[in-house]
Amino acid sequence: MPWPALLKRRPWAASFGLGLCTPLLSLPVSLGTAILAATLLPDGRFGESAAKSIGELGNWGFLLVGVLLMPAWETLIGQSLSVELLRRLRVTPWACVVASGAFFGAAHWLGGGLGHGLSTFASGTVFALAYWLCRPASFWHASTAAYAAHAMHNLLVWFVIGPLLGG
Repeated sequence: MPWPALLKRRPWAASFGLGLCTPLLSLPVSLGTAILAATLLPDGRFGESAAKSIGELGNWGFLLVGVLLMPAWETLIGQSLSVELLRRLRVTPWACVVASGAFFGAAHWLGGGLGHGLSTFASGTVFALAYWLCRPASFWHASTAAYAAHAMHNLLVWFVIGPLLGG
């Protein structure tokens, strides 16, 4: 079934499903960007993760704060409000998506350094794309897609990718 028809017929399932599958793109894009940034940036310029302090809460704390709560807040600010504002200004869809990713990355850069900002620009752009793809259904469906994408991304980074890389 084509995406517009699926979104129209089952908007909640489509938006939530897209969000849960989005890390299949956001993880390689953000990890690839982080590797490239770590390779190209001079020593000491990469920075640390903005989520480092959340990690000190332990696995349950990170699950609550880093997977459930912070992605909700960051989705509201980083994708929902930024895309909606630009959309109302009649900015093109791709410009909305890239600008949302840039805003998302800039916020993480301020909290975690340049390397973290670059990698979250990449993932935030993918989250904004999920938002945009579900926006025809409604603001709430689009926000659900971006939130599910962000939450699943953080869950996989912390509980799968991190342990695999020895972090």
